[in-house]
Amino acid sequence: MRDVKTREAFTAEHHALLFAWIAREAIVRIGEEEAAPVIRAAVRLYGEQRGHRMALRAQQDGQPLSMASYLSYREWEVPAGEIQQTGLPWGGDLRAQVRRCCWATTWQQEGLTDYGKYYCQEIDKAVVRGFNPDLVIDVKGTRTNGSWMCQLVYHGAFEGTLVHEEAQRAQEKRILPWSYHTAHLYATMSAVLQRELGTAGVAASQAALETFSARFCIAMADVLAGDAGTDFDVLPEER
Repeated sequence: MRDVKTREAFTAEHHALLFAWIAREAIVRIGEEEAAPVIRAAVRLYGEQRGHRMALRAQQDGQPLSMASYLSYREWEVPAGEIQQTGLPWGGDLRAQVRRCCWATTWQQEGLTDYGKYYCQEIDKAVVRGFNPDLVIDVKGTRTNGSWMCQLVYHGAFEGTLVHEEAQRAQEKRILPWSYHTAHLYATMSAVLQRELGTAGVAASQAALETFSARFCIAMADVLAGDAGTDFDVLPEER
């Protein structure tokens, strides 16, 4: 029961802070010039694995790997108001404008935007690429990288074969808990930093986990460390 409650306590804020702390530790140890490309590579791998899981669900449901399907198979959700965005059809595309984002808000409040920005530089294109490398998304700007709002163009969102809603699994079967997403982030970041940076990468991940534990609790940090061996490129059971 304690483990269940610990896992249920995870939110997008934990995910955002963990990323920024890992990025900060890596940059402090080896400098931005060397660390930034490795951080971005880790985000790409993390995003591609997320997109791949989304594609597996869509395929199991008999859905096309179209942009419409991509937009229907998102794996996460946050409370109302934490993301504020509008979407405008433009030809066959969807132009999205995000004015509020809980990741950007968290990093700004904690003075971590300079580290969180690397996540935003890669994540959207990586998830789309993992879902279907033939799909195209343009990221015109992100709040953490100097734009006053995030601007994204999902090409072909209203073209081709659309989603067959009657064949989709229930939304709760598409959404994964934040404990899973945060453990996935920790595992991927740690693995890539260790592979590319050696002992400095290991030290950065461990220091960030200790910061996480001190800010939240040891039990939550233990979830991340304990789940690090999960194969995040396949679907969890019943998901």
